[in-house]
Amino acid sequence: MEIALAWLPRLLVAAALTIGLSAVVFTLSAVFGLLLSLVHYGREKSWLRNGIEAFSAFFRSVPELVVLFLFFFGGPQIGIDFGPIGSSIIAFTLVGIAFDYQVFKGALKAVPFGQYEAGLALGLPKRIVFLRVLIPQVLPLARKGWITYAIGTVKRMSIASAVSVSEILYVTKQGIAATNAPFTFLTLAVGLYILIVTPLLVFNERKPKQAVAR
Repeated sequence: MEIALAWLPRLLVAAALTIGLSAVVFTLSAVFGLLLSLVHYGREKSWLRNGIEAFSAFFRSVPELVVLFLFFFGGPQIGIDFGPIGSSIIAFTLVGIAFDYQVFKGALKAVPFGQYEAGLALGLPKRIVFLRVLIPQVLPLARKGWITYAIGTVKRMSIASAVSVSEILYVTKQGIAATNAPFTFLTLAVGLYILIVTPLLVFNERKPKQAVAR
């Protein structure tokens, strides 16, 4: 108990960093993933769509650790030092965009294309059709997939310990090395991860509100 209390402040700081990095990554991933799914909407065959699909396939195929090392170790080779946190944000965001793009693309397919055509036929700008017609329907449909990936992002942050980011796993390993009490520290780490992801799990299981017809 004394060991746990002594290391708890450091673990709480690590948990805060984990939450902060995760929030940045899955917010950026969602925003850019949604934008990429919209930029070629209505154009099934285009060089832009092919390029986005290639980007998504590449970053979904390469292990996250390899992408992280690419920026952390590869950046200095071209004169750019992203640092541990910068490398982690860039690497995990790119991977997140690749997955979230697929989530939003699938949700868009569930919305009848005729609604988009009807909006344009009424003289509405594409931007308005996207903002007022498509996106309000896409977000509830994509919620399950996006939140599930967001939960994975929290756990994925443990990979950042490989480049010395002081998140939960990194501090846990330091504590184990310093005290030789692996069960204590791993139990604390598990508890922190559960506390972090539980609100996301609860939110993901909530039923979306049904729109009221007018």
